[in-house]
Amino acid sequence: MKSIKLFLLVLITIMLFSCSNPVKVSETESESLKTTEAVLNYPKVDGSTANMPMMAQIRSSYLGESLAEAENNTEVSTTDYAWRNLIDGKVDLLLVYEPSSETKELIDKSPVKLKVTPIGTDALVFIVNGQNKVKNLTKKQIQEIYSGKITNWKELGGEDQNIEAYQRVLNSGSQTLFLNLVMKDEKAVDAPKKYRIEGMDGLIETLASYNNSGNAIGYSVFYYAKKMYSVPGLELLSVDGIMPSDETIGSGEYPYLNQYYLVIREDTKEDSETMKLYNYILSDKGKEDIKKAGYVPVK
Repeated sequence: MKSIKLFLLVLITIMLFSCSNPVKVSETESESLKTTEAVLNYPKVDGSTANMPMMAQIRSSYLGESLAEAENNTEVSTTDYAWRNLIDGKVDLLLVYEPSSETKELIDKSPVKLKVTPIGTDALVFIVNGQNKVKNLTKKQIQEIYSGKITNWKELGGEDQNIEAYQRVLNSGSQTLFLNLVMKDEKAVDAPKKYRIEGMDGLIETLASYNNSGNAIGYSVFYYAKKMYSVPGLELLSVDGIMPSDETIGSGEYPYLNQYYLVIREDTKEDSETMKLYNYILSDKGKEDIKKAGYVPVK
């Protein structure tokens, strides 16, 4: 009996001592716990391939991650899939280009309503091999190349070579921009499968493979072609005498401009982590992140 009382007395003493001397968490450990919680609660972000560096820069600044770590944690499903993923509730927020007409129709029919905010400007650019003598095309000439009316570079002041005009696959972000900005009411030729390239990187690599002849042409968005996947030997064309650049895109001089968007669902709760990130991106700090990543924010 005495041994039981003694055991209870020791146990009570230990408990009282523990309560009066709580375990202290260091400031470093506390910050680490906060960071871990922030990472776990970070919204699911999706979007277009060309917006990945912007996504990484925003994530890095918002979470305090290194840029390399943020880049490693950034992935996208590409433009049309991203819009559909947001409608389906698979992701929380998009940094994305305009959807295809097919996906727009799906969005319009969906009971899910989206909040779409333009946050930056990019451009559709045309790419040729550096040894091509043609350095400038008019908007009309580009239409006529892709409608099949102009088929040889000599018609444009270049060599006597057939024009190998590459397109992107249907419903890709670049193809949507090409049809809306360039072709408009003009019908593009129904290019054979080998002239329709799946990925943005694939199109640029295909153009580079024509370095010996210089007769290929294709298109991409400025940020991707100039800053993400620039390949030696390829050049951007000026259009109507205006070269695509940060300055001509920012000023609106370059003719084929397109916006990219910050998108969330309208039913996103005001106190949610998604809304906090949305507001951050629209803040002055968010705009600085967009500039820091090399993009042109909307005015």
